[in-house]
Amino acid sequence: MVTIFIFLVLLLISTPIAAALGLTSIYAVLQAGNSLDNVARTMFAGIDSFSLMAIPFFIFAGDLMLAGGTSKRLIEMARKLVGWTTGGLPIAGVISSMFFAALSGSSPATVAAIGGVMIPSLRDSGYSGRFSVGLMCAAGSLGIIIPPSITLLVYGVIAEVSISELFMAGVIPGLFIGLSLIVVSYYIAKKEGHTPDKKPHIKEVAVAVKNAVWGIFMPLIVLGGIYFGIFTPTEAAVVAIVYSLLIGFFIYRELNLKTLFAVTKRSVVIASMVMLVISSAKVFSWYLTMEQIPNQIASTILEVAENPVLIILLITAVLLVVGMFMDPSAAVLVMAPLFLPMVMEIGISPVHFGIIMIVNLAIGMLTPPFGLNLFVAAGISDLPLTSVIKGTIPFIFVLIITLLIITFVPPLSTLLPSMIYD
Repeated sequence: MVTIFIFLVLLLISTPIAAALGLTSIYAVLQAGNSLDNVARTMFAGIDSFSLMAIPFFIFAGDLMLAGGTSKRLIEMARKLVGWTTGGLPIAGVISSMFFAALSGSSPATVAAIGGVMIPSLRDSGYSGRFSVGLMCAAGSLGIIIPPSITLLVYGVIAEVSISELFMAGVIPGLFIGLSLIVVSYYIAKKEGHTPDKKPHIKEVAVAVKNAVWGIFMPLIVLGGIYFGIFTPTEAAVVAIVYSLLIGFFIYRELNLKTLFAVTKRSVVIASMVMLVISSAKVFSWYLTMEQIPNQIASTILEVAENPVLIILLITAVLLVVGMFMDPSAAVLVMAPLFLPMVMEIGISPVHFGIIMIVNLAIGMLTPPFGLNLFVAAGISDLPLTSVIKGTIPFIFVLIITLLIITFVPPLSTLLPSMIYD
């Protein structure tokens, strides 16, 4: 209990998550009578994985696509395709976020890339600031659900589940959540009487699609290569980098050596932070396992509830709370070993539970006090954080409803993997 208390205190005083996990783990390991050598070895072992190499590569690929002009072309294509319908502009924002999620694998990156353009456009078209930032925060959460998701990749490594299967399992839930946000956008736009964009000429649509087609091809190449066994997720991430460089330098011509240096520097910093979180969380997970805390938690929950439905609801409630305080990748590293044995005992497959966990943590990106999407949206919209939080509340309810449907309708997650890999 002292260890958990120290960890919570460090989080509440805004200690970086990697430092909070690392310091707590060092204290716990020393209290248990182990040496610091074990901490160093476990930290190194935590990131000594071929699969985890995909994380810095996907981060770099997403940054290259953003700097290379792909996001603005995707937004323009979406606006031309649906902007002239009722609720067309917010719907275009959701569709653009879905496309960019399939390029970046990151929620904050999706909010920044798409929200940076769409939030001002929505406000100029008469939508409230709260609605605009709330929608873009919610749509940005798709970044860790729609493959290739960095958080799903981390879960696959920890749970020892096929990453290709997990990526395939995230497709339908991601599309389902996107469709739910589109329906809400249409309803609000119709209710408030917003005027859609002027219907474009077919030639304008064709030009917009032609300009964005290279961005559309990237997820098809990357995910298609993974699903059909052409290359591994890590190799796919490298392919994504090469593809991003080619279109950025030679097709869109928005990349140059100066921009490339800045993008590389930013990606290295972000990737280093992510890998430090993973290595620190690995030590924390090792300590929890050593002290048999997962078994204790499982026993406690099973004593409180014997019904599988109640058990999964309790786990969902815990994950929603954890998502309020922890980065999704760190939360997966700490919580997956706790809950996996329990959910498998009540008949939930590791693949299905992976999607349940990631959707839970995606909602956490929208919830205070540490929802990262909130801070990104506040920064790009110049709205106070309180307004951003209020704007996300309706969408959090929508996401919770979709989470419950995904949880209790397993085929949404398991259908595609079973069709291809069974």
